[in-house]
Amino acid sequence: MPALVARADGSSEADAMGRVVIDRADPLVRWRFVCPNGHVDWDPTNNHIWCAACAQLHGVQPEYWELFDKKTGETVPWAAVELR
Repeated sequence: MPALVARADGSSEADAMGRVVIDRADPLVRWRFVCPNGHVDWDPTNNHIWCAACAQLHGVQPEYWELFDKKTGETVPWAAVELR
């Protein structure tokens, strides 16, 4: 039976994720990072993101604290994002 491997959650400095720089003026980058529901129509607000497309859907919470990177298939915590 294979051994279980614990995955780091990024909560300590030792396993914290590196910064992810997002240049929102670049269309390819803009389409790469999406809200958890797959929308590109998100904007920064306070300490999280707000998705306009989610806000128009009934019963969907439009506020998120992470983005999905379609290129890597991983989620990126908002604290690791740097916008340019």
